Amino acid sequence: MNDYLVYIPEGWKPSDKLPLYVMVHGCGTTAEQQMHANLLNPLADRERFLVAYPDNGGQCWRAVSNDKASTTRGGGGDADVVAGITRQASSSYNADTDRVYLMGMSSGAFQTSATVAAYPELYAAAGVSAGGGYGMDFLSCMVLPDATAPLYAPQAVEQMGPRAHVMPFFSIGGTGDPLGEQPVLGGCARHAYLAWLSVNNFLKPGEDGDTFRDDPASARTGQVPDGYAWTSKVAQGRDGCQIAERWTVDGMSHYWPGGTTDPAYAGKFNDPKGPNASEASWRFFEQFTLSGGNSACRK
Repeated sequence: MNDYLVYIPEGWKPSDKLPLYVMVHGCGTTAEQQMHANLLNPLADRERFLVAYPDNGGQCWRAVSNDKASTTRGGGGDADVVAGITRQASSSYNADTDRVYLMGMSSGAFQTSATVAAYPELYAAAGVSAGGGYGMDFLSCMVLPDATAPLYAPQAVEQMGPRAHVMPFFSIGGTGDPLGEQPVLGGCARHAYLAWLSVNNFLKPGEDGDTFRDDPASARTGQVPDGYAWTSKVAQGRDGCQIAERWTVDGMSHYWPGGTTDPAYAGKFNDPKGPNASEASWRFFEQFTLSGGNSACRK
C-alpha cells in the first residue's frame, strides 16, 4: 500500500458518515503539495466531506503511459493502489461509500480514468484536470483528433465488465495546455470528456465535440478578476438529467485551476488566475450517488 494523506473536516466524529473525495496528484507533485495547492481542505470544512490524497512520492502515475498493469483490475499496478487507498480511507474514517468520488491532475487524471474503469463499483463520479481518458497515453491524446476519442470507449467498458455503470464525468483544462483543452494540437482533458460521454452512450465512434450538442441552456461563461475567462457546458440526456460537465479555461497552461496564492505553490502546481476547480468539481460530484442511478436533474 502506498502512502496517503487524509483530511478530516473540522468537527468530524467517528460516528459521522461523510462523502469521500479522492484527489490524485500529478507528476513531480506530492500529495502534500497537491493538498496545499488546490485548497480542497477549506472546502471540505465548509461542505463536510473527507479528502484522501494518494501519494507515490512525486512520481508519475503509470497510467499516463497506458501501462497495462496500472490500467487493469488486479494487475498489480497503480489502479490497484488507488482503489486500495480508497477502500482503506473509506473504512478507516467511516465514509459514506455511496458518495465516493475520484479526481486526478495530469498523470493523476490518466490514473483516475484507469481506476474508475477498473473499479467502477467504488466511485459514484470521476473527473480530470489536464489529463486523458482510459487507454490513452499522454502522447496520443496530444496529437489525435477529437473524433478518435470515442474509439477508446469499448476498452473502458470491457475493463468495467459486469460492474459497469454510468460514470458521471467532470473535466477541466486550459487552452494553453496540450494535456488540457489546447484547440489545435492536444486536448487530453477534452478527449477524456468525449471518451466518457461515449462510455455513457452519448457519443458514437466517429463523432466529436462538434457533433455532440451540449445542453445549450447549460452553457455558462465567467471571468476570474485579473485572471482567465472560462466556459462550462453540461451534457444532459433526453430526460434533461445531467451526466457530464466540461470546463475550458482560456489561456491557462498546465496547472490546477484556482487554488492558493502562496508563492510556494502558485505558478508551480496551481494557477490562482483560473476558476476554482476544487469548488466546481465538488459541485458536480455532490449531485451523484452510486445507488441513485448516477444521473442528476437540474432543478
